[in-house]
Amino acid sequence: MIFKTLVLFALLNLSSLALASIKVVTTTTNAKALVEEIAGDLVSVDSLTKGSQDPHFVEAKPSFMMKVAKCDLLVSIGLDLEIGWLPSILRGARNAKVMQGQPGSLILGEKVKPLDIPHGGVSRDQGDVHPDGNPHFMLDPVRAGELGVELGKRLSELDSTNSSQYQKRAKLFHEKMLSLSESLKKKIASSGIKEIVTHHKTLTYFLNRMDIQSIATIEPKPGVPPSASHILGLIKLTKSKATKLILIENYFEMTPALRVQKEVPGLKVQSVPVSVGGESNVNSLAQLYEAIAKSFN
Repeated sequence: MIFKTLVLFALLNLSSLALASIKVVTTTTNAKALVEEIAGDLVSVDSLTKGSQDPHFVEAKPSFMMKVAKCDLLVSIGLDLEIGWLPSILRGARNAKVMQGQPGSLILGEKVKPLDIPHGGVSRDQGDVHPDGNPHFMLDPVRAGELGVELGKRLSELDSTNSSQYQKRAKLFHEKMLSLSESLKKKIASSGIKEIVTHHKTLTYFLNRMDIQSIATIEPKPGVPPSASHILGLIKLTKSKATKLILIENYFEMTPALRVQKEVPGLKVQSVPVSVGGESNVNSLAQLYEAIAKSFN
């Protein structure tokens, strides 16, 4: 009888611990992968988007509102990446503790120094420009490592019992990303490629970290499909510079880039994942960065 009582007490304790687990919701799979690196199984985490989706354009589903309504921490990208859908989800969720400015809201873009901040005024005729800078900073291993440290601090505030674990994992992840960045830079340098073309400016942070210049984009303006004259201009440019590589983020159409490739000898067009889960074998941030780097060779 005493043994049964002890077992029941232990099960009740385990149940209460499970219920006390921090519930995290992220807006992207890259942010989810960051949480998994820092928290492991100490929290439950779910992403509102899939790795194969363009995170600019997401439907604000009622199921997303329910997830956010029940979470303790919402980790978003910011810099207007989710501006078209996250505000609706927050309104529907009615979860005061994850609103901007509260401990349950971590906007990663507020913790980085962004690239591509537009000069002067911003208007719709410039395309889908982000006024506060490029929001695709999760593709920089070094910035991701630094954000891991910030996430560790926030999780420690919300769950002080496991603070030492969050801090330890964050430190190890930061060191891993610094080492990986240097390793990938050397591999990419060995390809001899110094300039490329991309579809959108998704890869800006990765290319900047790897000392690769993006000389043009398939889009004439962010979010604007290329015209025939723009394609002709890209053909002329890539020929004159003997460009060897076009990288297409794998949720974009390949056809415009293939038109350029057809007219430029020696030009390779490669589709690459830009989110964890964007390909079946990309299940972590390290695997994501390695997959992008591999496309240069």
